[in-house]
Amino acid sequence: MHDAIIIGGSFAGLSAAMYIARARRSVCIIDTGSPRNRFAAHSHGFFAQDGSEPGTMLATARSQAATYPTATFIAEEAVGAARGPDSFSVKLATGEVLESAKLVLAFGISDELPAIPGLAERWGSTVLHCPYCHGYEFSGQRLGVLNVSPMSIHQAMLIAEWGPTTLYLNGVSMPDDAALAQLQKRGVAIEPAPVSALRGEGTQLSAIELRDGRMSGVDGVA
Repeated sequence: MHDAIIIGGSFAGLSAAMYIARARRSVCIIDTGSPRNRFAAHSHGFFAQDGSEPGTMLATARSQAATYPTATFIAEEAVGAARGPDSFSVKLATGEVLESAKLVLAFGISDELPAIPGLAERWGSTVLHCPYCHGYEFSGQRLGVLNVSPMSIHQAMLIAEWGPTTLYLNGVSMPDDAALAQLQKRGVAIEPAPVSALRGEGTQLSAIELRDGRMSGVDGVA
């Protein structure tokens, strides 16, 4: 029985664990060791750590949290959680069940990438998972946004802050008049054709290949 269980041992989870342990409470951190930013070479915008390698940051934070005797780590996947009358129970993939008075969910989100050739291998380098983390390095370059959800229009207007931006509709319908007006105001170009692949040397990106055979020059995609 722990005072707290934290599911997720990346930046947020380890920060919470540190303070719980410093309060002399027992805390168990459950983590699979696969943080969302594992594909990125550098982390930006983090206090006193701008440009640092994410894995190194996590290793340091984990070692610091581990110095507190009330902090423990379990390298397993949590597959379920339930709230009882007086406690929480967390089930691991192994079948083991842990209990705690409090439960902190710090596992973030999982990225489901479009099945477009050339995209997955560029994830975290020239395919950006966070413009605030990695957009600055592409300032003034040719940027693109793949239309994968209703939020893609907002993403395109946001990305335009860093450089000339094209919204690749990837074969879906044109936005409504209000959205088109907003995109035009932000200087966002629109490419309606379906996308076939991302092209470039290694993890670099030089163009998006469209299904009609055209190549659209681009340096980074979000």
